[in-house]
Amino acid sequence: MGCSQRKQVRNKKEIEKRISPVLQQKRTYRQEKIERVDSIKHFLHTNENAMHEEDIFKEYMNLYNEFKLYSFDSAYHYATQLCKIANELNSSGYKISAKTQLGYILARGGFFKEAIDTLSSIQIEKDALPDVVLSNYYISFGRVYHDLADYTKDDVFSAKYNKLGNELLYKSLSHLTDSSTIYYVKGKIALKENKVEKAKQFYQQALHLCDTTDSETLSILLSTMAFIDYKLELNDEAIEYYVQAAINDIRSAINESVSLRGLATILYYYKDDVDLASDYINEAFEDATFYGTRHRMNVIGTLLPVFVGEKLDIEKVKRQTFQDSFILSSVFAIILIVSIIYILIQMKRLRRSRELQEKLNAKLAEANRIKNSYIGHYLDATFKLVNQLDKFVLVGQQKLDNKQYDSLYSMIHNLNQEYNRKNTFADFDQTFLSLFPTFVESFNALLHSEDQFVIDNKSSLNSTLRIFALIRLGNYRK
Repeated sequence: MGCSQRKQVRNKKEIEKRISPVLQQKRTYRQEKIERVDSIKHFLHTNENAMHEEDIFKEYMNLYNEFKLYSFDSAYHYATQLCKIANELNSSGYKISAKTQLGYILARGGFFKEAIDTLSSIQIEKDALPDVVLSNYYISFGRVYHDLADYTKDDVFSAKYNKLGNELLYKSLSHLTDSSTIYYVKGKIALKENKVEKAKQFYQQALHLCDTTDSETLSILLSTMAFIDYKLELNDEAIEYYVQAAINDIRSAINESVSLRGLATILYYYKDDVDLASDYINEAFEDATFYGTRHRMNVIGTLLPVFVGEKLDIEKVKRQTFQDSFILSSVFAIILIVSIIYILIQMKRLRRSRELQEKLNAKLAEANRIKNSYIGHYLDATFKLVNQLDKFVLVGQQKLDNKQYDSLYSMIHNLNQEYNRKNTFADFDQTFLSLFPTFVESFNALLHSEDQFVIDNKSSLNSTLRIFALIRLGNYRK
């Protein structure tokens, strides 16, 4: 990550897209930290007896630096070990360096009085100490007073502590050679003097020149730039710096930081994003608890109920809205189901009506067919009878005129034979069975076997069957 990177974050999705993958790897980064610590411990355990005390001091300093922003208890333990080794070395440079680290870590844990007492007890011999030791002492002591001022947040005492901190930082400038650190110190002095625009210029220079492998310095510079932009109401720029700082802190397993807390605060008050603010303030509280930072936990503790409380209120509104929507949807669903059932019932009734109508239409069609066939047959027979009667009258008249009485009698006798009852019944039977060929079988199916009719001539009916045949025709005429 370049120190001068300035890609602004505009919305929630962009922030989540950049931070969420890093948060998901949080345990991995912590495990990598533990593996580095174990490697140093293993080296010390294997080679400590053969090492010079200066080298042992250096390795314990490495352990202290690994834990300095990771775990207060472990860092404090190794700071006290550094003091013991420094006393054994009986070197003022090592003693001051070790005590400086002890005072610094006490302040990180929220023990400001103990930190000030420890740092105040150091006797400074400027001519006898290296510049790096002196600059580190003054910067660390100055930061303790600045942190105490931030924690106190009192118009009287905070101003006093900031002034004491700036006096110490001014002293460090004469011992500094690193340009980035010089700009950082000048920027911090300007910021505590409320010269925000000037402080921003110094911090920009410090960021431009900083060593990106120094995760602690990078975290401080990015978080402070975010704070400065927030004070200048450059909220989008502040969010970008907080995002960069948070990513650096998570990847470096830095638990003693302000990046996630600052990001959560600006998201809540500027972006009105309660969800992300609540998530990040919870992460910040978890980090502070893991580290054991009492004053960070107190500060976060004042924000946590506000963010989480509003999130719970929003969730409550969402649940109520969901409940109302569910009830309304359920009512509509019930109405819809009832409507569908009613429609299905009506469709079923309509289908039955159509089926009944079709059956009635079929019966009517069959009745019409029977009627037409029946009437047609007897109309044809009637026409034949009329024609024959016309011929009979004509021939009979001629025979009467010619006085052929015997021949006329014979003709009348033959006409009576041709149209006797038997022929009429036979004609009816044939006509009826042509219309209802299964009438006899269907009628017998209604009777017991011993009562069924047996007809020798399949084309004729007996007297009983003719009666029911007439009833059958009568039903169709209805």
